[in-house]
Amino acid sequence: MTLTASGGGVLKDDFRQHLARTCPEQELRRWFDPLDLSVSEADHSCCVRFPHAYFAAWFETSAKELFEKEVRRFLGPGYAVSYHNRAGGDGHAAPQPGLPGAAADFPFGHRFTFDSFLVNEKNHFPLALAREVAQGGEVRYNPFLVCGPSGAGKSHLLRAMANAASRLRPVRTVYFGSVADIQSLFADAGANRHEVRAAVAASQWLFLDELTDLKRSPEMEQELVVLFNAFHDAGKQMVFSSRERVGACDFLSATLKSRLEWGLMVHLKAPDLDVRIAFTEAANRDKRLGLARDRIVTLASRFEGFRQLEGVLLRIEAFRRLSGKELTDAEFARHIRLSEDQALPEVTPERIIAVCAEHFGLPAAEITGQSRRKEFVFARQAAMALCRTLLGMSYPALGKVFGGKDHSTVLYSIRKFQKIQDDDRETKLLFRQLAKKCRQGGPA
Repeated sequence: MTLTASGGGVLKDDFRQHLARTCPEQELRRWFDPLDLSVSEADHSCCVRFPHAYFAAWFETSAKELFEKEVRRFLGPGYAVSYHNRAGGDGHAAPQPGLPGAAADFPFGHRFTFDSFLVNEKNHFPLALAREVAQGGEVRYNPFLVCGPSGAGKSHLLRAMANAASRLRPVRTVYFGSVADIQSLFADAGANRHEVRAAVAASQWLFLDELTDLKRSPEMEQELVVLFNAFHDAGKQMVFSSRERVGACDFLSATLKSRLEWGLMVHLKAPDLDVRIAFTEAANRDKRLGLARDRIVTLASRFEGFRQLEGVLLRIEAFRRLSGKELTDAEFARHIRLSEDQALPEVTPERIIAVCAEHFGLPAAEITGQSRRKEFVFARQAAMALCRTLLGMSYPALGKVFGGKDHSTVLYSIRKFQKIQDDDRETKLLFRQLAKKCRQGGPA
């Protein structure tokens, strides 16, 4: 499979259309059109050829970061990018080495990196330790436990660590999930619980997000103790997050509590005003919301967690896109009031599937099932696309959620739904409405 203009022009056109949703036409003509691109599915590689070395030098400082980010979004996880300069003017001579290559694999969400984790001095220590643990090598802190209130960035930090770990070894050796994910594995396995334990314990890394969910699933605590013992005895790294410090988790047994205390616990504090301002400024720039500085400061002052800020910014983004108007002071105040009045739900694959099931009037089991009826397929594609967009889930992870499908089937489904959105304005509006409902609440 190639992205080159001869023989593979259709795919290059598809990639260009993908870029055109966020890049101006003039910019694409400047930095994208001169490239020769080829993609190999066999070894998951993307080869970029520049017209000459001067273009390569300009590309490195002006477009390389954006290009690699969009390659990850378009091709999905697992691809590595290499760069070359064409040796001859006709484009047929052997390519010469160009820029340093880059892995295009962020299997746990391209948004979740250490660089994009906004931090100030009071959270510098947890971030520095997270970077150290993610480098691999000697397992010194086992488990590594990240505590902090909702909206402090725990999930972001764990996903950033998992993304970093996946660059050191095959992604299949990194297990990332929640208590509910572990529970689903055992429920699907039925009587074969030993097989589930063996499969998870075969991983080299275990990332488990939000241990306090054990309060709702106490039957999973013993299974977690078994997994803990397997990883600890083998000297393999475990990383957990929790809204509460271990000592305050009175619902945990003494056995699990003592094991968690073997490792190192760090505490993420709620983001300070300067961090929230930086977060809002970045969203304002990326989403092109056109918010003035005073409004950015107002939002950052009124909403103390990243999730709350994401909710009100999503509301403002939806208003701007649907109305095509600038926000008046009255409308700005109304969006703040509505966002403050709502308790934002946690966005999970289960919530997204439930929202889609309610909207389309279908059983949730059919959306994750195998039926090929048209209405089920469309709802399934919409739910997959929402999980990818809102949660940054990898294609293999989506395959597990949606009935054990392989990643190529998921990739095809999401691309198919994106094409429908590109061709049909009503479907695009529907997708935005479903995303808004998933993020901002309402019955599901």
